[in-house]
Amino acid sequence: MSRRIRTHAPDSAERWIVDGIEDTPTGRVARLELPSGKTADLPLQDLPEGLQEGDILAVQEGPDGLVARILPAETAQRRASAQAKLDTLNAANPAQEGEEITL
Repeated sequence: MSRRIRTHAPDSAERWIVDGIEDTPTGRVARLELPSGKTADLPLQDLPEGLQEGDILAVQEGPDGLVARILPAETAQRRASAQAKLDTLNAANPAQEGEEITL
């Protein structure tokens, strides 16, 4: 039995990262990285609409199950930080044409 995840949460919620979205025999699932470093798969239909790989979710346990919302500003900041690190690595070790990594 799956619980529906509501899509609004306060700022004190845990941060979960969407590691991937996959098709499975039972439907689409989001693979989420939890603060502990472990991963969990949840049905995509139970998560906020428009969820994408790399998104950061604010997640909190509520009286009726988990409450989740996408944090677009934190997601953008995390992506920019990761891209800056890749740019630094690419500049330090110039790649051959077509081998540069970008997000």
